[in-house]
Amino acid sequence: MQEELTRLDQRSQRFFVFFNLGWMGISIISLIFSAIGTVADHPAYLHDWHGLIILMLMLCVPLLFGSLILRGRKNQQPLKGWRERTPDDHWPPPLLYSLPYWCSLYLIVTLLCIFDQNFVWSYFIALGMTFSLFHRKLMLALTLLIFFSYSNTLGLLVWPLTTIQWGSLLGNGITFASLTVVCITIQHLMSERYERSRLLWQLANANEELEAAHRQLAETAAQEQELAVLRERTRLAREMHDTLGHALVLVSVKLEAAQRLRERDPQRCEQELEETKEIVRESMKELRASIANLRSPVLEREPACRALSRYAREMAQRTGLRVSYDLHPDIEGLPEPVEETLWKVGQEALANIEKHARAQNVLLHISRQDGQVFLKIADDGIGLPPGLCQHANGEQDHYASPTGHYGLSGMLERVKNAHGQLVIGPNGTQGTSIEVTLPLVEAPLSTSSNTLDIRSSELVS
Repeated sequence: MQEELTRLDQRSQRFFVFFNLGWMGISIISLIFSAIGTVADHPAYLHDWHGLIILMLMLCVPLLFGSLILRGRKNQQPLKGWRERTPDDHWPPPLLYSLPYWCSLYLIVTLLCIFDQNFVWSYFIALGMTFSLFHRKLMLALTLLIFFSYSNTLGLLVWPLTTIQWGSLLGNGITFASLTVVCITIQHLMSERYERSRLLWQLANANEELEAAHRQLAETAAQEQELAVLRERTRLAREMHDTLGHALVLVSVKLEAAQRLRERDPQRCEQELEETKEIVRESMKELRASIANLRSPVLEREPACRALSRYAREMAQRTGLRVSYDLHPDIEGLPEPVEETLWKVGQEALANIEKHARAQNVLLHISRQDGQVFLKIADDGIGLPPGLCQHANGEQDHYASPTGHYGLSGMLERVKNAHGQLVIGPNGTQGTSIEVTLPLVEAPLSTSSNTLDIRSSELVS
C-alpha cells in the first residue's frame, strides 16, 4: 500500500511542478508583452533608470515562482509518512510560509503598474498565486484586494462613476468571480485529495503497527508458554511434596516406632509394620492418581472438612495428641478449588505439627460466614523458629520456606491462587496458629487480599 501511495504522491508532485512551470511561463510571456507595450509608449525608458528598474522587477517574478517550486519539491517528499511530515508538507501551506511570497509578488506587480498601466494584467499573476497559496476565506479577501487594485489602476474607481465605468466594473467583477468559483472548486478537489492521502497513509501506518503488535504478541505467547511450563513444574513439585512427601514422613515415623517396640511389644511392632505397609500401598495409589489427574484422591470420596477431621484423628492415634474439633454444619458442598485448597493447606499444617511442633493439644476449626470459608489450626507446641521471615520496607510481608522444603511456600501459593489470605503467627503465649480465609465467589487477584502476615519470629518449618 505504501508503494502505491508513494507513486500517487510522485505523480501529484509532477503535476503541480508542471502546472507551476506552465503558470510561470504564462506570467513571463505576459510580462514581456507588457514591457513591449511600455517601451512602445515610453521609448526613453530604454535609456534611463526606469528601464533598469522595470527589468529588475520583471526578473523577480520568475525568481519567486522558482523559489516556490523548489521549496515545494523539498518539503513534499513522497517517501515520508504522514506522522513524519511537517506542516509545510500539506496544502494549503502555513501563512508564515505563503504570505511573504504573495506580498512580494503583489508589491512587484503594483510597482510595475505605477511605472506604466500596461502591466495592469500582471495582477492576474498575483491572482493565480492567491488561488494556489491560500484557503477560502483569506483567498476571497485577497482576491477582492486584487480586484480593487486592478480596477483602480485602470481608472475605474474615480468618483463619480460613469455608466462605462459601472459596466467595466461589472464585467471585471464577473471575470474575477468566475475565476474564483473555478479555483474554489479546484481547491476543494485538492483538499479531498490531501485528506484521502492522509487517511491512506494512516491506514498504512496502522497496518505496520498491527504487524508489529502481532510479532510482539507471538513473542509474548512464547514467553507465556515457557512461564506456564515453569509454573507446572512448581505445581508438580508441590503435589509431590503434599502426597508422596507426607507418606514418606509417616512411614519414617512408624518404622521408628516399630523399631522401638520390637523387643518391648512385638505384637504392637507387627501392627505398626502392617499399618506402614498399608500407608505405602495407599501412597502408591495416590501417586498413580496424582500422575493421572494431579488432584487429591481423598476429595474424590469425601469433602475437605471430613477428610481433615479423619486425618487429624489418625494423627492423634499415632502420636497421642489431643485434637479438639470445631466444624460448623454448613461447610460441605464448597466449590472444588476451595475444597482442594482447604485440604492441602490443612494437611500440610497438621503434618508440620506432627513432625516438628512437639505439641500436646491441637485445635481444628472450619466455619463459613459472609461468603467466606475460615480455617484455623492451632497447637501449643514450641512455636516458630527465628530467621525465616523476609522483610521489605520494614514490614514482615513475605515468607520463604527453608532450603529444601516447600511446605509453607506451597501453602502460600495455594491460598494466593484461590484469591485468599493466609496468616501465620503465635497461638497466644505458646505454639503456632495458621489461619486461612478463602472467598466463595472468585474475585480478581489483588495485592491487598493476597498477603501473608507473619506475627511471630518463630515458625513450624
